Amino acid sequence: MAIKRYFSDENVIRIKDDFRFLFNFINKTYGEFDFAIRDNYFNIYYKGNSLAKVVPDKSGNYNIYFHKDFFIGTKAYASGLYIPSSLKGDYFKATVLKAKLHSFLKQEHLFEIASRIKKRHYGEEIDFEQSLITDNLDRDDFVFIDRQITDKVLRRKRLDLLALKKVNGNNYQFLVCEVKLGNNKELKKKVAAQLNGYIIHIKKYFAEYKHCYEKQFQQKKEFGLINPSFKNINIIEPVSGIIIVGSYSKMAESQIIQLNKLYPFIQVKKFANKM
Repeated sequence: MAIKRYFSDENVIRIKDDFRFLFNFINKTYGEFDFAIRDNYFNIYYKGNSLAKVVPDKSGNYNIYFHKDFFIGTKAYASGLYIPSSLKGDYFKATVLKAKLHSFLKQEHLFEIASRIKKRHYGEEIDFEQSLITDNLDRDDFVFIDRQITDKVLRRKRLDLLALKKVNGNNYQFLVCEVKLGNNKELKKKVAAQLNGYIIHIKKYFAEYKHCYEKQFQQKKEFGLINPSFKNINIIEPVSGIIIVGSYSKMAESQIIQLNKLYPFIQVKKFANKM
């Protein structure tokens, strides 16, 4: 299977029971924090940056991984609510018992770790990507279902965002999204070629992507993390793509014109900050 970004049926029940407090917290932040499902584990994101990776183990506990720069020295680090293990590279592993999850991942701890991420500041492009997700919450017709998507075939290549666009009823289509600022020199050719490659890739493995994201939609709906009223959806072809360009309008104009000539079948949507 090329892609598997959902929980097993057993882990869905477990995650739903053990992390209700986290789902409630994430929903109250209106997109600042995000819950991203991977292959039987999940990431907590803060403004587009991974804050923690949470992996259920067979004993009923959870292994939670933090970047050392964001975790060591915090109140969560000093809490004594976890079993520590040795540092592996840049990541600290904390094993947390089910009974201590809420105390360990409480708001105070998450906000302190998030404040360290915010100080590092990973750039305008991630900020723009985050604003797109935040400003499109609670929609029935359009859902950003996943971010930083890769699979066993793509390996280290990652597409920015994957959306589901409603066609009719509970039928949706994939919209592959690449996000760039208008001053990005890669906008002219490289981004369009990458996006075209991702579209071709998803078309080739459509059955697997369809299965993966129908499952992920169902699970996020069960957790109360997405808005559409449907419990289940049907993802249909075709697959389309869009380049979303933000700010620096004058710098972007000439590149967008060339993009439209070279790749007329790829949509380009431009956002400006005009008053």
